[in-house]
Amino acid sequence: MNDTVVFYNGERVSVPKEVAEFLEKDRKRAQAQARQDKRHLSRSEFETVLSSHMLAGRPVEQSVLWNPSLENLRKAVAS
Repeated sequence: MNDTVVFYNGERVSVPKEVAEFLEKDRKRAQAQARQDKRHLSRSEFETVLSSHMLAGRPVEQSVLWNPSLENLRKAVAS
């Protein structure tokens, strides 16, 4: 046979080459998904931290920053 030895649950297992290739592709896919999830989570945590720092305890600064933006938006919608 054309079997390949792989590690599965800490044990060496002999499987057909096609199965070994599938398991390797699946492992790489899972790693890529984990990296994507990590990037997404770190980005959302960063955005959450920024927005909570910007909004917490700074109502005057918040209104100064938001009011001109809202006024510009109202003008754009009206025209």
